[in-house]
Amino acid sequence: MASLLLCLFTGPRTEGVHTVTQLARAALDAGHQASVFLGGDGTAHAESLQPLRAGGVRVVSCSADAAARGWDRPGTPGRGSFVDLGSMASDCDAMLCIGCTASLDGRVVVRHGPADERGWLALRTATALTLTGRSVRVMLDGPGAGFATPLDVRAWLGADPGADLDGLVGDAGATVYVGAATLATHGIDATLARGSVSVVDDAWKATAPETAAQRVLHVATDELTDALAVHAIAADAHDGAEVSTLGLHDGVYETSVLARSLGEQGLAHVRVGAEDCRRRGLAIPAGRGDEYPAIVEAVLSAGATYVW
Repeated sequence: MASLLLCLFTGPRTEGVHTVTQLARAALDAGHQASVFLGGDGTAHAESLQPLRAGGVRVVSCSADAAARGWDRPGTPGRGSFVDLGSMASDCDAMLCIGCTASLDGRVVVRHGPADERGWLALRTATALTLTGRSVRVMLDGPGAGFATPLDVRAWLGADPGADLDGLVGDAGATVYVGAATLATHGIDATLARGSVSVVDDAWKATAPETAAQRVLHVATDELTDALAVHAIAADAHDGAEVSTLGLHDGVYETSVLARSLGEQGLAHVRVGAEDCRRRGLAIPAGRGDEYPAIVEAVLSAGATYVW
């Protein structure tokens, strides 16, 4: 029996909650343990996931995030914080995060800037993972490069995400990297980077764990043509990992295109969510459509899982 942690940071009118619900149920049906952590907009699903709790799934929702949105209900079961996420991550064997690119081995990608709550959620996820005792490495990408600048930004809940980043490094012992090219793309002078941020040539490589995972799962939920996702898949394969790519949500379109461009060997490692195809009226590729039980086993068998 294994333990699967599912993190959800996306809110209503997204497919994330359906995917989390079905994966949790599939894990239980297979005899595994499952837990769910809700943060950010994901806290909207606290009540709708009560049936999972009744079925034996531990469901924890960040009460501070829910309160900021006006739907926190004191006294309801499952109210908690990102400290709970740290304990849940310590107790699980595998983790899949929807709405934040983070893996259980401690690599977290911050892809949104200081004035966007999603960037701050990624930093809080990284902080939570430090409670597991694992080495946490944070990569700033895209607008997330804004965290590298010495700005005093209090755009969310009156907090200062930049100070949170400094605390993540100075107090929690994490390391933070940003690519020099990423800074240049966003017009940020590398010499002005915060002292807690290391400027490197390849931030994905810099944040790699000391002991590389033998099996890595990359889950595409949007465009697989995303530059970082493509680079990450190629880099992990180059480092000798067995890399599998799974298309969920709108990612089923992208992975289908990717599969057609690969030879037989590469094709075998490109999978799609069968139900996600059916919901879109797409034909399930022969031999490459995974139902939820197979997806659960893929996550549990991977040394690291990244959702893009």
